[in-house]
Amino acid sequence: MNKDKISITLNDTLMRFIDLARGDVPRSKFIENYLKDSLGLFEAVWIFLDELSKVKKSELAYAHVPLSTPLHRHEGLIDVQKDGLDFYDKDLNKLFSINKGEIRQLSVKYDKDFKRFVHSNVANPPMRIASKDKKVYLFTRQIGASIFKGENNVIRQTLL
Repeated sequence: MNKDKISITLNDTLMRFIDLARGDVPRSKFIENYLKDSLGLFEAVWIFLDELSKVKKSELAYAHVPLSTPLHRHEGLIDVQKDGLDFYDKDLNKLFSINKGEIRQLSVKYDKDFKRFVHSNVANPPMRIASKDKKVYLFTRQIGASIFKGENNVIRQTLL
C-alpha cells in the first residue's frame, strides 16, 4: 500500500464534523477510515410530509425566489454510507438514519403532496424518500456549494 503524505484544507463544517465524530481517534486516522467507508457528506435541507400542511405563506413565497433555499423545516448534514443515510442537524447531532432496506420509494419529482407551483420554484423538484414510517423531501449540495438540488446521484445510486 502506498503511504503518500498529503496536505488538505478543510472548512469549518467539515472540521466540526470530524472532531465530533472521531472521539479519541487522531484526525488523520479518522479521515483515512472515513474515506474508506463513506460515500459522501452533503449539506442538506428537508421537510417531512406531515410538516407540509403547517407551512406559512411567507415560507412558500420565499421558496419561489430564484436561488433561494428550497422549502424546508430542517437543515444540517447527510452522511451517505453504503447501507443508508445518517441525518445530522446544524450542531452535528445525529437526528435519524434511513437504512437502504427501509426505502420503499425514491424519486426526484413533484407529487400530489409536494407540488410544483405551490411548494417550489418550477425547476428544482425534491428528492422524495419514502420508508414505512416517513416520507421526506430532500435537497442537498456539496459542502460549500451555493445551490441546493433535489437530484443527487451519490444518494440515488447508494439507495437503489
